[in-house]
Amino acid sequence: MVDAKGPFRAGALFIALSGLVHILALLVSGFASEALVLVPVGIVYLGLAYGLLQGWRWLAYVVFILMMVGSLAALASAWSTPNVPTWIYLTIFVLDWLTVLALFGALWRSRPVPA
Repeated sequence: MVDAKGPFRAGALFIALSGLVHILALLVSGFASEALVLVPVGIVYLGLAYGLLQGWRWLAYVVFILMMVGSLAALASAWSTPNVPTWIYLTIFVLDWLTVLALFGALWRSRPVPA
């Protein structure tokens, strides 16, 4: 069951939005081959968002590191990929860092005590 009120819901929202922007890049770029690479990544991001909504803490740690690396890849691609608009990569960069910040807040506060 999906827990929309879990501790990782903000991180799940931001990574889902990033996944949608990855997929949107294909449409915005006119089906350029550089944007085709982003579609599988977007699908994986949507799967990771679903996992975060499940409350999987171990996945939150993995996503935390993955988003830092992914944001750097997006920033590196922003000005080096001419067929995909720069604003797509900058949006991905911002959403990835919003995910990192949301997960940082959720992971490093005290763990909830089971009732």
